[in-house]
Amino acid sequence: MVEVVVFGDIHIGSRHSRLGELRRCLKSASPEEVVMTGDLFENQHRRVGHDEAVRLIRKALELLQLEPLRVFIALSRASHDPQLPGPLVARVGRSEVVAHNGEVFVDGAVKIVASHGDGVIKSGVVAYLADIVRRGHVGRVLRSRLGVPRDVWVVYGHSHVPFIDAGERILNPGAWKVYGIRRVRGSVYRLPSAKPLC
Repeated sequence: MVEVVVFGDIHIGSRHSRLGELRRCLKSASPEEVVMTGDLFENQHRRVGHDEAVRLIRKALELLQLEPLRVFIALSRASHDPQLPGPLVARVGRSEVVAHNGEVFVDGAVKIVASHGDGVIKSGVVAYLADIVRRGHVGRVLRSRLGVPRDVWVVYGHSHVPFIDAGERILNPGAWKVYGIRRVRGSVYRLPSAKPLC
């Protein structure tokens, strides 16, 4: 069975990003399918056209030293990530990329709804507090609002609070940007096994 590698909140371009650590972790994985839960970039929140979006995603994959067969990116709506003209499906190197400012649906061997999570709570700090008080809160709200069946994984980022519940099929891989009160580094997870790669 194909395993899907999930991570998010990399914040490429931030001095607080742990991009090097993430790259070392991914080097051992050689994943065929990757899901990213948004805040891929730190300072790219602007409207972009198709060609600019592809250029930015190519740059991110090169920095991550990734070349999977399929990449799904649930870009943030409210901050950090480029604002696409609509859902993007493009070939970047050998990778088929699906990206959207909102939810991305993965209908492969592992069924996933990926979201950044800022459609539930716009402020990252408020999302952080909500997920600290009740771990997985944003993911549960996403499942409810979208009507996601229980056999589909809901993966999200935004709050930077790592959380995994294999029974509920909810995963927040945490963040690779470590700063301020949000000081816990994220992980890279494999689905459906729900095991951390690092």
